[in-house]
Amino acid sequence: MDRRRQYYFRPPGHCRTSELRPGRCRHRQLDIPADAALGAFTYVILANLGTTIAPWMLFFQQSSVVDKGLTIHDIPSGQADTAIGSLSMGIIAIAIVVLTGTLVYGHAGAANFDIQAILHTLRQSSLDSIGTALFALGLIESGLIAAIAITASTSWAVGEALKLPRSLNLRPQRALPFYLSGILSAAMAAMVVLIPHIPLGFLNLTVQVIASIFMPAAMLFLLMLLNDRDIMGSYINRPWQNYSAFAIVGFLILANGLYGYTVVFPSS
Repeated sequence: MDRRRQYYFRPPGHCRTSELRPGRCRHRQLDIPADAALGAFTYVILANLGTTIAPWMLFFQQSSVVDKGLTIHDIPSGQADTAIGSLSMGIIAIAIVVLTGTLVYGHAGAANFDIQAILHTLRQSSLDSIGTALFALGLIESGLIAAIAITASTSWAVGEALKLPRSLNLRPQRALPFYLSGILSAAMAAMVVLIPHIPLGFLNLTVQVIASIFMPAAMLFLLMLLNDRDIMGSYINRPWQNYSAFAIVGFLILANGLYGYTVVFPSS
């Protein structure tokens, strides 16, 4: 029995010469095995979850709160800051998907495009050079934010684990291991990026998938803390917050299990 599913699509505005007909494009037909489609889809979903709710963010969030010297009176402001940031990043992520899906999707070999090929394609589209420059600037800005946040998270985690001085308010002479750990982690990441022909897209997705796999355990420990009245006092989690958190953890476990199944049994 043939278990393949057929997917039909017509890339808007990207008809090849061999596919042109008077006044329209010919439908392009892809035969994608159902099990491969399920595995790839789950892989991308986990990567998006891993980059949205990553374990390292827990370390960054709590460490930055302590480093800033925030108190319980700053909780409403912190919640508003997190909500605004989450909404903004969601809008930006959707805009990137819509933009690249509209202007890049349908080109030959688009699935294997690196950032240079994507930018070249955008420059040749209706986006033109100014729009492409703004798109590239956004990528640089997001990369800088991620580099700063992840290296700072690493420094805080190392300092806390080894009980060393750890604060951005300290001079390097007083917290040298704190700063060195961040610098070394950034240098190691840069060395990997500079390796010729390394599949950066695959590595990026894989790292996020690994993050989503470890996230349920990290969230469960966080929930235990948030429901400890001796620690949280009157700020203990409300029932709806627990329900929401357990729903997220359950979805992550389900998605991880589904992906693991497609890896262990790729042909089932």
